[in-house]
Amino acid sequence: MGVIKRQTIKGSIYSYLGVALGFLYTILSIKLLSSEQIGLTAILVAVSALYSQFSTLGFTKVIERLFPYFRDKEHNHNGFLFITLAVGMVGFAISLITFFILKPYIIESNQAKSPLLVQYIWYLIPLIFFRMFSVMLDTYNKMLFDATTGSILSDFVYRVGTLCMLGAFFLKWINFSLFILGFVFFLSLPAIYLVGLLIYRKQFNVQPKLDFIKPPLRKEMISLSVFGIIGGLSSVALKQIDTVMLNSYTDLAMTGKYSIIFYFSTVILIPSVALGKISSTIIADAWKNKDMDTIADIYYKSSINQLFASLLLFILVAANLQNIIHLLGSGYIGTEWVIILISLSSLIVSSTGSSVQIIGTSHKYKIQTYSLGVLVVLVVIFYSIFIPMWGMVGAALGSLLSVAGASLLRVFYLQRNMKLFPYKLTHLKCVAIGVLALVVGKIIPVMDHFLIDLIMRCSFISVVFIGLCYLFNITGDLNLIVNKFLKQIGIIK
Repeated sequence: MGVIKRQTIKGSIYSYLGVALGFLYTILSIKLLSSEQIGLTAILVAVSALYSQFSTLGFTKVIERLFPYFRDKEHNHNGFLFITLAVGMVGFAISLITFFILKPYIIESNQAKSPLLVQYIWYLIPLIFFRMFSVMLDTYNKMLFDATTGSILSDFVYRVGTLCMLGAFFLKWINFSLFILGFVFFLSLPAIYLVGLLIYRKQFNVQPKLDFIKPPLRKEMISLSVFGIIGGLSSVALKQIDTVMLNSYTDLAMTGKYSIIFYFSTVILIPSVALGKISSTIIADAWKNKDMDTIADIYYKSSINQLFASLLLFILVAANLQNIIHLLGSGYIGTEWVIILISLSSLIVSSTGSSVQIIGTSHKYKIQTYSLGVLVVLVVIFYSIFIPMWGMVGAALGSLLSVAGASLLRVFYLQRNMKLFPYKLTHLKCVAIGVLALVVGKIIPVMDHFLIDLIMRCSFISVVFIGLCYLFNITGDLNLIVNKFLKQIGIIK
């Protein structure tokens, strides 16, 4: 767990710095951009994510599962990067064809209610291309035991860049068209940087070595890619389809508001994102070596550590709803349940630890693919029913039922078929402490100035939750960090 711990902490630091910048961007964008303009950025992100994931043709699954068999630095990993790039180009060509086929329908259905999307639809082409290669190269770089660079680029550099563009827009140095151009550039930047990084590290060799791929290995790669297309596209669809369908049933204005609210749930998922990127590499090697003890240890520790961090964040959000609405503005009054439902969904997902990585890198990866495919169908049904009825609340409820439900089903599957289970009595203790901390946060009287109220409420909750988790030794990693700090200031020896 040493490598995982170091890279998770490093990735989380940059992720939370990105969250702080993203929070500032979110607040400023509400003041400087219209709901339709915010909705446009959300749709560009969501649609390009779906297309770019399809463009990988499921090859990220091949990278995660089979790269250990290609790994050989002296022989340029047996031409693996050449295959990766070739598959990406083929996938992009297919996506480009489907884009041009669907473009007339997209324009027709959005001409009246979302004219901004029609105006900037062409930006989807470069976004699909660069985000596709960003996904593939980040996965490849991750398998070279560098899980933090991708997080820094997507969580931190992207936030700095978009915040700078928003500042330039505020100062009237640029108009909205140039702002969108900069927004697209910073979304595309990770792919460009990763190419340069791999070249600098002498890991970007595109010389083919097709004779290394024997028929059994070729068959396995094709099988993994097929299931990777379904699984990868389903995973992205579960995250983005609510935005796309909300725009379909409503308009860019409501989609923009929903994307702002959805930002708070991403904060809760940050520990699991940083951990998942590096743990999948270690877990893949553990499967190769049939090391079930390592897998079980990672599963438990990832679950309890993520529950600790995500539960604290959930409590801070739930106890500060009035302050969040104050920051967002009067236009967001009545969205409290949207925030709670989305945040609760993220908390449940986070508590399941490395379940996705364990199944995805195992010989049972097909089960995950099948389940994701079925889940996407259910999600579409949920959203089709709930969004017309309740709008944003319906989208949040559909997200909770689908995404959180799928996460708990993965836990059940791992326990039933692989005898792996992440939850222990410690988890119940952590939840009980969380409930107590939430009660403490709720009984504090509301103060006149929201900023003072926010600071005091967060401080009391954090002291109670972290303090009790330390006393009850909920997570060994927390106690190690606290003890190290206490030794440095001379409280303990």
